[in-house]
Amino acid sequence: MIDISIIIVSYNVKDLLKKCLLSIQKYATNTIEIIVVDNDSKDGTIELIKTQFPNTIIIANQKNNGFPKANNQAFRIAKGKYIFMLNPDTELIDNALKKLITQLETTSIDIIAPKLLNTDLSLQDSVWRNPSIGSFLAETFHMKFLCKKKYYLDQDKSQPFEAESFSGAAILFRREVLDRIGLLDEKLFWIEDIDFCYRAKKASLKLVYYPNAEIIHHIGQSAKNNYNISLSNQVFNKIKFFKKHHSKTKWGIVVFFSFVHCLFKFFIFLALSPFSITYYRKAKAYAYTLPKVFNPPIGIK
Repeated sequence: MIDISIIIVSYNVKDLLKKCLLSIQKYATNTIEIIVVDNDSKDGTIELIKTQFPNTIIIANQKNNGFPKANNQAFRIAKGKYIFMLNPDTELIDNALKKLITQLETTSIDIIAPKLLNTDLSLQDSVWRNPSIGSFLAETFHMKFLCKKKYYLDQDKSQPFEAESFSGAAILFRREVLDRIGLLDEKLFWIEDIDFCYRAKKASLKLVYYPNAEIIHHIGQSAKNNYNISLSNQVFNKIKFFKKHHSKTKWGIVVFFSFVHCLFKFFIFLALSPFSITYYRKAKAYAYTLPKVFNPPIGIK
């Protein structure tokens, strides 16, 4: 019987994926299966897996299906008692996976997440309270210092605690969770992890942040320099989340201020664009985003 199904969605991050798979080989002690869902990478990812990690199950998509849909493909064939959703730009260190599994085996926890570390081993934000109108407005207008509660700065993060949502870079959960709340929402992108946790919390499942297990996350590599994806989806995902889980009034507030935010950013970066190609690309990204604010695209666009 397979204890753990480790599910990794990859997209043009071959070198990081190799480090991730090597770290699993080094530290995984349970009976595992590894399923890599590749979203049509062009960097030799499939060849790497076949030659250096032949026991890995590969689902090779012919296009970029996005993170939630690709994970769902693997969820449907996974045989493990526990499912470990893991980003390809992560590395296991010490016995993080064994520590997480022990908690699920000896407690009533349903979903557990480790402490994530940046490449320089500093603490990475990876545990949050669910989005509210207050936190949305504060982040939209660059007043993140008002979001202490959202980021659990009122908690001792050196100790485990029940939380509302985690980063999807590394989440371990019992297989039955999928039976209770369903798969990832394929209409979302870059907030599907928070939506998953939100639905779990609503179903009275127990979610715990467990900092005694640490995993390195080389954050944001798949969308690096693709501002159409990174900037637009920062806007779209919040709009779609509020539309799904909150009142029409709150959703309307989010849409209005998202439009104002994008319009302001477009003009700022347009004015700065003669001085830097990065500013030009960001201006183009906000120009792409603006007309779609009132009807965000489904999934990854």
